[in-house]
Amino acid sequence: MHSDIVREVAAIPEDEVIMTCVAMGYPDDNFAANAVRSDREGNHEFVRYVGFAD
Repeated sequence: MHSDIVREVAAIPEDEVIMTCVAMGYPDDNFAANAVRSDREGNHEFVRYVGFAD
């Protein structure tokens, strides 16, 4: 909703995407989609955290 402000403050270039995901609720171990596991790069390969101290 305010991606233009976030982009400006965090100096995120126009060719990069701002993504946010918030999981809420309780896991349903019987739901088939929750059993899916994929191989992927670690977060350090594609995520850049801006504004958080180490």
